[in-house]
Amino acid sequence: MHFYPSKIILFGEHTLLYGSEGLAIPGHRYQGRWNTGSARHHGTDLFALADYLAAQSFHNPVDHRRMTEDAASGWFFDSDIPVGYGAGSSGAYSAAIYDRYGDIRNENPFLIKEDLALIESFFHGSSSGIDPLISYYNRPFHLKEGRPEKVDLPTGIMDAFSLIDTKIPRQGSAYIQLFRQKMEEPVFAGKIRETLIPACARSIAAAIAGDLDLLRSSFYEISYFQLVWMPEFIPIPWIRIWEHRLSDSTGFLKICGAGGGGFLLEIK
Repeated sequence: MHFYPSKIILFGEHTLLYGSEGLAIPGHRYQGRWNTGSARHHGTDLFALADYLAAQSFHNPVDHRRMTEDAASGWFFDSDIPVGYGAGSSGAYSAAIYDRYGDIRNENPFLIKEDLALIESFFHGSSSGIDPLISYYNRPFHLKEGRPEKVDLPTGIMDAFSLIDTKIPRQGSAYIQLFRQKMEEPVFAGKIRETLIPACARSIAAAIAGDLDLLRSSFYEISYFQLVWMPEFIPIPWIRIWEHRLSDSTGFLKICGAGGGGFLLEIK
């Protein structure tokens, strides 16, 4: 049975919209798959989604009629990807739909991303297509100048990261809006462009090159920046822990996704 992984944005959350590079990987700790039988329906009604897809124009056709037939036969998307964590629960669902019902005639990743964005827009109203792209291909992508590029990361780099569950679900859109509001402040916007975006670029370059020492030092910069300039995005119970990790160099933390809860990303 094919599984569709969650996604983890290692670097570039929020700043992607302001010219930053990004790096995203599939997360295999949580995933979803098609199942049939006793439905534990995840996400939404397949019948309503099929009606929505029927009205869209895709680069590669999506068979909404077959989706309706499968839904009537008891098929559903079974997933343990937590909702409200920024882990791409709707992205995995969208990737599963495209993989099962899409007639892939054009394999250009950019066009596929646009198709996946159309599907995921049913859940959010708008989508970049990045989350379902990671799940669909099940591999890391370097996000640069608005275009995703497949990339391979050394095993040692992948193993350096771990997810921490804050056990605090949050509404990502609220923190996306908060970041936009803060970017209207000249001082904050300047710090983002002068400090955070370059640190993200160094972290991504280090990860791709397999330079763990440079990755840790750049990650430290991001962690310190978020603590000083973005404390509203860090769950309150984690502020003190965050400070201790930085001062003791026992492992550094950064927000994973929009912030406010969900997962944190750690590197030791």
